[in-house]
Amino acid sequence: GCSFLSKTRIIQEHGGRAVIIADNAYDNDSFYIEMIQDSTRRTADIPALFLLGRDGYMIRRSLEQHGLPWAVISIPVNVTSIPTYEMMQPPWTFW
Repeated sequence: GCSFLSKTRIIQEHGGRAVIIADNAYDNDSFYIEMIQDSTRRTADIPALFLLGRDGYMIRRSLEQHGLPWAVISIPVNVTSIPTYEMMQPPWTFW
């Protein structure tokens, strides 16, 4: 129930250097949230990334299936010759 910015600030305040936040709706593959503002004047100083629910679910499921508590995830900015704004999806959706 808290905003993307609030979640990011909580991670930052607890020493996080970056955060990946996924929607909790595992079947969400197209609905993006407002990540920049939450009607406050607060800011965050760490990199923060939003994943669609489906993408976050796939990562969590893979971790559980392999019995891993965490993983190193490399997310390229754009792995295609098509600009991401034309794809209308994050690049990892097409992997």
